[in-house]
Amino acid sequence: MKYENDIRVRTKKFAVRIVKLTRELKASSVDYPLRDQLLRSGTSVGANVREAKVSSSKKELIRFYEIALRSANESDYWMEVIEDGYELNNDLMKNDKTELMEISKVLASIIINLKD
Repeated sequence: MKYENDIRVRTKKFAVRIVKLTRELKASSVDYPLRDQLLRSGTSVGANVREAKVSSSKKELIRFYEIALRSANESDYWMEVIEDGYELNNDLMKNDKTELMEISKVLASIIINLKD
C-alpha cells in the first residue's frame, strides 16, 4: 500500500515529538502521571505500526493498525486533559495535535483498505 511507508516515518517522527513535548510539559509542571500516559500512548502509535510490518497474517496486520489507531485516540485524549487541566500556552500542542489527526486519518484509511 502506498501509505504504509509514509505512516512508518510519520509515526516515528511523531513519537520523537511526543518525547520532546513531555519534556516541555515537565518544565511546565504538568503532573507525572499525565505526562507518562501521553508518552506511553504517543510512542505506542509508531511501535504498533512497526509491529504491523512483520505481521504473519492479514488479520494480525489489521489488528496492529487498529491498536495504533486506538493509541492515537488515547493520545488525543491525554492532550485534551492536559490542555484543559493546566494553564499552558495554547500553541504548545497545536502542531502535535494536527499531526496526530492526520496520522489517525491515514491509519483509518489503511484499515478500511485492508478490510476491503
